[in-house]
Amino acid sequence: MPRRNSAPQERFEAIEILLLWEGRISRSRLLDLFNIHETLASRDIASFRVRYPEACEPDPASKSYSSTPQLEPILSRGVFTEYQRLVGASGSLETISIGVPFESTQFDATAIRPVPFSRLHRAMRLGLCVRVTYRSMSTPQAHERLIRPHSLIQAGPRWHVRAYCEKAGEFRDFNLGRISAVSLADALLLPGAEQDRHWQRIVPIRLVPHRDLSAEQARMVREEYMGGTAAMVFNVRASLAKYVIQTFRAAMDPDRERLPEHVLMVQQPVDLPIEARWQE
Repeated sequence: MPRRNSAPQERFEAIEILLLWEGRISRSRLLDLFNIHETLASRDIASFRVRYPEACEPDPASKSYSSTPQLEPILSRGVFTEYQRLVGASGSLETISIGVPFESTQFDATAIRPVPFSRLHRAMRLGLCVRVTYRSMSTPQAHERLIRPHSLIQAGPRWHVRAYCEKAGEFRDFNLGRISAVSLADALLLPGAEQDRHWQRIVPIRLVPHRDLSAEQARMVREEYMGGTAAMVFNVRASLAKYVIQTFRAAMDPDRERLPEHVLMVQQPVDLPIEARWQE
């Protein structure tokens, strides 16, 4: 995301938000987000530590400061949407200004808490394994899984973490809202992103008007979604194809998924990998 100009108070809030959600703060991280000199970034962190001495402690090995158990949100509200806005991953349109009345129906539907998220963030940053307390549709009772997370996924209103799961013996997407506890595992090494072949593989998704549309309806849909061309084509990671298809409510099986709920369909879905279909 592009760096932005800022006031000192905004940067103080950013330091607190990063400590809450990423578990650490460093001069380089502030420089990622703000258009300031490195001397000012160092001064901001030093001033924050003077004002809030119990919020973080030095981590000399990484040239950063780690959050402490005493850290509490004071300058922020401690909600995930603040972190989303800070890092530029917010789907919120609250700040839009178009000069006419405007409403949005975009909402986040994943309840995310700072401590589990910051531990997952640290594990992804350092390539570590974690034990998580998780619930799924197939096993709704809380249970423990050993995973090695490597990436975050924002899919519509929900957030997931992509990880290798020891129990499943493969890479899976874990809904962040279903993770209630996270603890670092002791030196257990599971496969990482470089072994995630569905993550590394890029596949094309072609969306076309649903075959049950009339000629006039199909022309309208092509103009609405495709700029008058024959299809919309997305080149995405194989493991993310299912989210793209869901976002556009595109039919994978047009005999069963019909109008009016589905005005688009996937062209030649048999060519898509098994990862394009939902699983727990």
